[in-house]
Amino acid sequence: MKEFAHPDRGERDLADINRALRTTTTLCGNEIKYVAEMVLDLGDLPLVPCYVNELNQVFVNLLVNAAHAIGDVVAGTADKGKITITSRHVGDDVIVRISDTGTGIPEAVRLKIFDPFFTTKDVGKGTGQGLALARLIVVDKHQGSLTFETQIGVGTTFQIKIPVQATSMP
Repeated sequence: MKEFAHPDRGERDLADINRALRTTTTLCGNEIKYVAEMVLDLGDLPLVPCYVNELNQVFVNLLVNAAHAIGDVVAGTADKGKITITSRHVGDDVIVRISDTGTGIPEAVRLKIFDPFFTTKDVGKGTGQGLALARLIVVDKHQGSLTFETQIGVGTTFQIKIPVQATSMP
C-alpha cells in the first residue's frame, strides 16, 4: 500500500516492473482470491524509465477486469479460474502479459474496448474508464503498446509493451 500511496514526482524514474507487479497482485489479492488462482512467471528485467505509479494503475485495472471476467465464468460453482502474469525483456522492450480464463471479449465490442465510457459490465460494476485510462498511460505517456488476444469461452490476454529506453515525453 505504501508504494501505491507514494505520489509521482511528475517525471519518469527507473523502476523495477516486477516489483510493481508483485505489489499490484498483493493489492488486488482480495478481489482475485475467491475466483482465481494467481500465477506469476516473472523474467529477468532491467530497470525501466517510467511513471511506475501510473503503470501500477494499469496493472490494477487489468487484474480487476480479469477477476470480473473469471467471476462471470465460475459464478455459482466451487471452481476457480486462473490469472497468469508474465514479464520478459525482449529486444528494446519490457513485455508484461496478463492472461485470464474468463469469458473472452465478444467480437462485436472488440474495437470499442479502449473507448472512454465503454463497458460491457452491468450498471454499477464498471465505469468504462479502466481500459481507456490504461491505453492513455501505456501508449501516450510511455510510447508503448497495449494489445489483446481473446477467445470466447477461453479467456483474454492483454500485452503491455514498454520501451526500456525513454523516448521524448508528452
